Amino acid sequence: MKNILLVKGKSNYDRCGVYIDDMASAMRKLGCNTCVLDGYSLASPMVYNQVLSSSKFDMVFDVNGTLFGYGITKRMPPEVVYGIYLCDPPYQHSKRLKQADDRTIIFACDNKLCDYMMKFYPMVKHGQFVPLSGEAYPIQVPYEERTLDIIFTGTYNDPMKIREELMNRFQGSVLGEFVEDMMQDIISYPQFTLPECLSRVLKKYNQCVSDMEFDELIEEFSLVDWYARSFYRDKVIRTLLNAGLEIHVFGYNWEDFQSEWKERLIIHEGGTYAASKALAEAKIALNIMPWFKDAFQERLASAMLSKTVAVTDESKYTVENFENDKEIIIYSLKDIDALAERIKYLLAHPEEASKIAEYGYQKVQNHKWYHRVYDMLRKIEEDFGIVMIQDGEGKELEFDIEYPDEKTVRLDAIYELKRMADISGNDLGKLEKLSDEDIRFLLKKFERFDNQFSKRLDGVEMNRYIREYLFDLNKEYPGSAAEFFSMQCRALMGKLLLEETGFIC
Repeated sequence: MKNILLVKGKSNYDRCGVYIDDMASAMRKLGCNTCVLDGYSLASPMVYNQVLSSSKFDMVFDVNGTLFGYGITKRMPPEVVYGIYLCDPPYQHSKRLKQADDRTIIFACDNKLCDYMMKFYPMVKHGQFVPLSGEAYPIQVPYEERTLDIIFTGTYNDPMKIREELMNRFQGSVLGEFVEDMMQDIISYPQFTLPECLSRVLKKYNQCVSDMEFDELIEEFSLVDWYARSFYRDKVIRTLLNAGLEIHVFGYNWEDFQSEWKERLIIHEGGTYAASKALAEAKIALNIMPWFKDAFQERLASAMLSKTVAVTDESKYTVENFENDKEIIIYSLKDIDALAERIKYLLAHPEEASKIAEYGYQKVQNHKWYHRVYDMLRKIEEDFGIVMIQDGEGKELEFDIEYPDEKTVRLDAIYELKRMADISGNDLGKLEKLSDEDIRFLLKKFERFDNQFSKRLDGVEMNRYIREYLFDLNKEYPGSAAEFFSMQCRALMGKLLLEETGFIC
């Protein structure tokens, strides 16, 4: 079996880390062994060096070129394939992509942006469009029993502040009027990508530029993309609230949203886990594409897998792969008022909405991470002439890591404990009560930690009183159970930190 090293990087709501875990699981089902490391662990430089020098990997994989940022790819053997899943526009990671060589293969989440990458980054010899996918909370509430009408998961950014930032950046420059035209064009014609918008404005000014100059301008104006997505996110939410609809939101900065109907915006605390659980209790999941015009979106896949009606603006991929009004609801950014009426109709006709949710759930079964990873491994086989997909199931190699010294083990353990403390305290801890499934999620996290570190470090076991409390599955769990779990993780962190600083021998 082939060995694959996967490396996590940072992202909002740790989505890239979730993608890596989902991809690793799919790779094992397709017959590959995987080793997952976190690029932001306190021990990451030492662990990387040790793993790469002591273990043989056939492929190293990350999201958005994380390893290019560390410079670690230079130390990889030349026969190792370096795979990247790009879930942002290529021009947002230009410096990383320009380090690509013949053994690098990049999978882009948007078809048009994949074409852009292959044209404007000639150093990328191997690339392919592979859409995003998602995941769902294991237990879905029956549609007729769901209590949340509309849910939206994502960050709020005030579009006027982004516009002001752009105008200030180019104030007094010959590009000031140019960027203002770009902002006006991308809002007036939301069917176009940022590169298409730039081409339109260049034509207006009768300007011809080379490919290199075009890509430099795209980098310079990349915030226009962010302005457009923020503008329409604000407009869609505002329009639905004004129409009398109530929306439940998970994400950063929604307290900054201002509207006379703000009382209809229900802001929830909690992170990715809490949002995933709420999605399984929602009737309708709203999506505004992050300016991908030929792509799928993680929010859509997760909604469909949760048997929730997925509602999204147009994208070539969704239009061609899903049947509107049967498996998904597709609206136009040019007619958001019609969206409000469509949602009201669905809420008033739950039987019809339930059928759409069920058909969407059935259709998305062919759009899971397993199918995305299968396509990626097949492309690697075609381009590099190596066999990746094999019979049988692979194993997790991270439990067999040989750390260079005890200090590195301790630093890695401290990082993992902090991650568990954060997700239990700041995510699950925001739930009113925890289900058996939530407790199993926490215990599984600690079980993985225990498997990795208990034989390497003394005294990192869970306190038996907390374990007994969590294992008592005969009662409903108040949210405080997550806080107890978080306290346990922080207590162990404190012990390891004291050992590291020499206060405990």
